Amino acid sequence: METINYSIHASQPSSASMTIRALQIDFSQGFDRRWFGGDAFRSAYFNAMSMTFPLGEQSFIDSVKGVDRFIDERIESEAERAQLRAQLTDFSAQEATHRHIHAQYNAVLAKQGFENAVEKRIEKRLERYKTEHPMNLLAATCAYEHYTAILSDVMLKNPAASESMTPMMRRLWLWHALEETEHKAVAFDLYKRLGGHERGRIVAYLLAMVFMQIDAFLQTTNNLRRDGALWKPSTLWGALTFYFGRPSKGNGWIWMTTRPLLAYFKRDFHPHQLGETEPPRAYASEHAQDWRVVRQGSVSAH
Repeated sequence: METINYSIHASQPSSASMTIRALQIDFSQGFDRRWFGGDAFRSAYFNAMSMTFPLGEQSFIDSVKGVDRFIDERIESEAERAQLRAQLTDFSAQEATHRHIHAQYNAVLAKQGFENAVEKRIEKRLERYKTEHPMNLLAATCAYEHYTAILSDVMLKNPAASESMTPMMRRLWLWHALEETEHKAVAFDLYKRLGGHERGRIVAYLLAMVFMQIDAFLQTTNNLRRDGALWKPSTLWGALTFYFGRPSKGNGWIWMTTRPLLAYFKRDFHPHQLGETEPPRAYASEHAQDWRVVRQGSVSAH
C-alpha cells in the first residue's frame, strides 16, 4: 500500500489572508457528463458534493451570523470585535461566491437530467435544526469546514488528484479549494473565542460526518443511476481506485484523508496544524488570471 505524507505540523503560521475572488468561468456551453477523465464514479461523486454546496454554504453564513450577539456579550475589546467581524464578512463573501458558482454548476447538471435529491434532504434537516442553540449550529459549520479543508488540501498538494479533470472543471474545483484553505479556521476560531465546549465540537463533528457520508453516497448513487453507470464493473473499479489506489496517481483518497480527519478529535486541535501553506500560495500566484480580485480581505488569525 502506498501512502502519501500528509503533514501535521506542531506549529503553523498564525494567519492566512482571505481574498474575495470572482472566478472567470462560463457555463453557457455546459460541460461533459463525465468531465473527470471520463470516469463515471469520480464525476458523479464530485457532482454530488456540488449539489450540497448552495444550501450548505448558506447555512455556514447563517451560522456565523447567528452568534453575532455573543460577540458583543463575550468579547470586551471593541477592537477585537471589529477585527473578528471583518473576518466574518470576508468568510461570508467567499462562501456566498461559492454558493453562486455551484448553483450555476448544478443548473447544468439539471439540464443533463440529474436530480438534486440531496438538496431536499438538507433543506428538511436545516428546518429541523432551526431551534438548535446558535453555538451548536456554529459547531456543525466547524465540522463541515474541516472536512472540506482536508479535501482541498489534498487537491492543492497533490496535482495528480485533479489532473484528469477537464480544464474548466479543474479551474473551478481548485479555486474553491484555495479559498477553503484560506478560511478553514474562521468558524473554528469563532467557536473557541465565544467559549464553545469541546463536547459540543466533537458531537457536531460525528453527526456531520455521518450526514456527509450518507448524503454523498445517496446522491452519488442517484447520479450514477441517471448516468446509466450504476451497475457497470468500470464504475466499481473507479470507486475502488478512487478510495484505495495509489496517491501518486491521484487515487487513494482514504489514505490521504483519514489521518487529518481523525486529528479533529484531539483536544488541542486547530485547523492550522494541518496542511501546508506553500501549495495554496503557489496556486494563487500561478493562476491569478483565472479570477478577478473583488477585494483583498482581512486576516484570519488564531
